[in-house]
Amino acid sequence: MNKKFFAFLFALPLICLIVWTLSLATQQKAGRDVTVEITGYDPRDMLSGRYILYQIDWEKTDCTQFKNNICPKEDFCRTNKKFHSWRRNMCRFYIPEKHANKLDKAFRETIFSDDKKGNTFEVVYSYIEGQEAIAKDMLINGKSWREFVK
Repeated sequence: MNKKFFAFLFALPLICLIVWTLSLATQQKAGRDVTVEITGYDPRDMLSGRYILYQIDWEKTDCTQFKNNICPKEDFCRTNKKFHSWRRNMCRFYIPEKHANKLDKAFRETIFSDDKKGNTFEVVYSYIEGQEAIAKDMLINGKSWREFVK
């Protein structure tokens, strides 16, 4: 009895991880793609890995892609709002370490551009009304960040 119980306890985190991953994948496939403009960033967080911390620019986002032409701001970046009160309006997009420097440079060129016509940044989300939207891709000048870094 003890061996089976401990085997179950040992496997439980793996089972939970698999169920959680499958639920996220299902939500990502079932959701509708929406694109939002982003602004501001902070590419640092030594403990959490490499990610771009950004804000959604609701003023520039096309709200006609949502029900009743109203942007559902409360459905985006909920997790960050729950756990990081000092980062209330911030969202995260994780990137591989090997591409971090090139993307960081693209953001810096935009922010410190003299003509203020640098790169444009958008994030494509999988969105189901009433659920937290899941970030799928980041677009730089209309192209996926994967194409941009090549």
